[in-house]
Amino acid sequence: ITLNGSTVSQWSDKSGRNNHVLNATAATQPPYLTTAFNGKPTLSFTIAGQQFLFGSSFTNFSATYDYFIGAVFEMFQSFQRWDMVAGWRATPNDGLSGAPVLQAMSNTQQFGVHNTDVADIRIKVDVTTRVTKRIATVGRTGGTNGNGGTVLVTATEPSQATYLSQATQTWTSVSTSNFQIGGRQQAGTDYGDKYISEVVCCSRNLTTQEREKLEGYFA
Repeated sequence: ITLNGSTVSQWSDKSGRNNHVLNATAATQPPYLTTAFNGKPTLSFTIAGQQFLFGSSFTNFSATYDYFIGAVFEMFQSFQRWDMVAGWRATPNDGLSGAPVLQAMSNTQQFGVHNTDVADIRIKVDVTTRVTKRIATVGRTGGTNGNGGTVLVTATEPSQATYLSQATQTWTSVSTSNFQIGGRQQAGTDYGDKYISEVVCCSRNLTTQEREKLEGYFA
């Protein structure tokens, strides 16, 4: 990470492809907390500040084709909103910018993917509570131009087994390779208080064995 005092101006990509997410505006940069997540570092994304980090034109990773995204995070509120952890944005922190899908989102006791442009088009899994530390993943196989394909969503936490959901995406969306962590999901106040500690993205869906290995690494 690149620090601007106590906030993060860039979260750097470890893959060597320079797919960094950043934010030059101090007021909306997430604070860096050294021991807040099980005694380990994390980034804090709040409602009041609308904190987010954004990357333009990612190399070899876009919403157009197959993908996999996994994240480690903690939610602190249970209001009935879809709350973004990581996903594609055509324009930074703009909930009406034609983004295709968003990953690891929560509404009441659910996590999943959701399209900002079509009402109530979502693929989700139910969990016992959203307000806890979580590992969640989403992967798509067989999609083109942001549409179609088979989607698998998982969400786990220490006292709950993995939950799976499989469905076919039917929405039409703008294809983009711009990516955002934290911030707003839709118009209005659809973003919330959360810690996001790690995000892993792949340009293909993972096999079950690969996903389970990654969940073990996250844990």
